[in-house]
Amino acid sequence: MSGNAWARPDERGSHEVQLAELGLKYEYFERLISEGEEARAGATEDDAKNAAGTFDYFARVRTLRYLLRTEAQWKGYDPKQSPLTVNPDKTMAIGVLLGDARTGLPGNPQPRSHRPAGVAKESLVARNQDLDPGLFPLPQQGEPEAELTEDEYARLATWYLLTYRYTARKQGFIEVRSELSLPSRVGPQGKIDSWDRRILLPAIRFKRTFDYPEGDTGFDVPVEEW
Repeated sequence: MSGNAWARPDERGSHEVQLAELGLKYEYFERLISEGEEARAGATEDDAKNAAGTFDYFARVRTLRYLLRTEAQWKGYDPKQSPLTVNPDKTMAIGVLLGDARTGLPGNPQPRSHRPAGVAKESLVARNQDLDPGLFPLPQQGEPEAELTEDEYARLATWYLLTYRYTARKQGFIEVRSELSLPSRVGPQGKIDSWDRRILLPAIRFKRTFDYPEGDTGFDVPVEEW
């Protein structure tokens, strides 16, 4: 597996600059996407059809939490079984979410979440609407486990690593487009369809070396979606 394709800077600067403003590094997201793709290799023809996507999802959540915990002192947080990772200042959280084919591409229309957001995510998105979509304080050292009060939860800005995975069977590669984005609205179909801020990340291509069970197109983890 290897390599990324292109970066798409916007008026705020490159993705590296924008991530650094939030106390983050692109390498975190590149690695968790790669770890998720590797995890799909554990799915066999005897597994459920959604096994590869489930393994991918679990690996992404685990890798994101590990990297942010060990390198930036972030902590895991699971409001209503919606796994997030929260910075030490308790001002910003990051989750993992599937998007549609517009994910990682500039301009309009903006991408939508692949599945309905569910109650937990709708609540988090509603809180985002009352927050400034600009910069947040950089993480501080030595913060204890992530236990948020009601006031802290109300002030939490929840971002998502939104990804879209495309398989080019004839060409023999898989491409994952992604962005770290701050949602602002859940549309009439229950899907997140509007974003206050989008940090577009480089697309990553992988050689298609594994035969995943047919029918798997992404994550299929009910606990994550509801």
